Amino acid sequence: MNDLIVTLKDHIRSAWRFRWQALLTAWLLTLLGWGMVFITPDKYQSEAKVYVDTESVLRPLLQGLAVQTDLGQRLRLMTRTLLNNENLEKVLREADLDLEATTVTERQEMINQLRETVSIETQRRQNFYTISYEYKDPYVAKKVVETLLNIFVEAALGDTRVESDTAQKFLTEQIKDYETRLVKAESRLTEFKRRNVDTMPGQSGGVFSQLQSAQSQLQDIDLELKERRIRRDELKRQYERTAAEESERRRRGQVVAETPTGRRILAMETRLDELLLRYTEAHPDVQELKSTITELKAQQKGAVVMESPANQTISTALEELKLAYRQAEVNLTAVRLRQSEYQKRIDELKLKLDVLPKVEAELTRLNRDYEINRTNYQELVQRLESAKMSEQADEAGDNVKFRIVEPPKVPLLPVGPKRILLSLGVLLLGLAAGGGIAFLISQFKPVYYDTSLLNKESGFPVLGQVSRVWTSNLMLKRRLEVVGFSISLAMLLVVCVVILLTYQMGYREEIVSNLKLLLRSPS
Repeated sequence: MNDLIVTLKDHIRSAWRFRWQALLTAWLLTLLGWGMVFITPDKYQSEAKVYVDTESVLRPLLQGLAVQTDLGQRLRLMTRTLLNNENLEKVLREADLDLEATTVTERQEMINQLRETVSIETQRRQNFYTISYEYKDPYVAKKVVETLLNIFVEAALGDTRVESDTAQKFLTEQIKDYETRLVKAESRLTEFKRRNVDTMPGQSGGVFSQLQSAQSQLQDIDLELKERRIRRDELKRQYERTAAEESERRRRGQVVAETPTGRRILAMETRLDELLLRYTEAHPDVQELKSTITELKAQQKGAVVMESPANQTISTALEELKLAYRQAEVNLTAVRLRQSEYQKRIDELKLKLDVLPKVEAELTRLNRDYEINRTNYQELVQRLESAKMSEQADEAGDNVKFRIVEPPKVPLLPVGPKRILLSLGVLLLGLAAGGGIAFLISQFKPVYYDTSLLNKESGFPVLGQVSRVWTSNLMLKRRLEVVGFSISLAMLLVVCVVILLTYQMGYREEIVSNLKLLLRSPS
């Protein structure tokens, strides 16, 4: 630690030898720095604060009916694109800054400088935006901020209408396109149905389901045909038996007796004929009735009979059986025709089995194309109506409201540069630079004030040292040098204080004005 202190003291004493060079360096740097700070023009800041209200009463009411745009995202995008070349060129024209640019390169440099100096601060949660700009002319600063604010508001309100018009134009073109497609699809479907009217699948299903249905119905008809044939045969048998019995009676000349037993036999035979029209001979009622008739005929045998008009009853039953038999023949013929027709349909379906799937596949494809075009057409029409409703809502409800909290004003006081702080910084920098120069020169011209340090750095033994005798003239000279150095340093500090007071009391503008008048006046 002692060695460090000794070394530090030695460096300070060594640099002290070049104190005048250090003081001169400090004076030159500080005067140059103060001059630059003094002549640097003032910068005036103008700013505007605007609040964007994106809430609207119509938005929840139009939920699902109109297109709801993300206004927050649109505003964030606008703040990023506000400083594009097109907008900044407009700002240059409005603020007359383009008069200072004579070439395209200078104009682009001014645009880049304007982009770097314009500040846009955003508080996204509150939708609060601040636009600020610093320039040497307060009126130009105010004009730049005002122009940017107008561009921001107009772009926010105009983009919605432009996007809505663009969307409606696009939707209208798409609707016309899909309307043409829909008409063509309908024409193709109609023409296909006309050309394949005999092979089109019905509402009951496709060719396979139709074939299965026809085969199932054919089976039912076959069963019905068997039933009709059995009934026809039974009626035929009854008719033939009844006709044979009547013929036998007439041949033998038998007549029905006018007795109660004879009347009962005639009634039972009539009843038996009626039952046989509905049932077979194996039915119990038929068997019982036949047995009763046989017993009554046995009782009546040998009795004296006389001819009666009851023979007409037998003829009537025979005629009824004949009519029933003929009706059964007609029904059987009708069922056979139905059977033949269904068999013909089945044969035709089997022949067309290779053609119908292709027709159905083509019909399915045409229906699918038609449904796709129709669905897209209806969807586009709905979206167009939603876009129109959104545009009307924007015009009627003012979905975006701009409230200028603080309009741009002409600044009265400059915001920069910070001359007092800069002047103090220049002073400190000049003093530090002067000390650094003295130290650097001392390193090139080293002097040792301590024998131990000389012994340590040189490596040679130091036998002794010669002391300097300070005479009165040397002491006076030394004091004058110290006083002169102190006065020079004090004057530097006094100049700094004067400059600070000039800035603090606002005399700089007056001094600058006088200097400009002196420079403009003829010599």
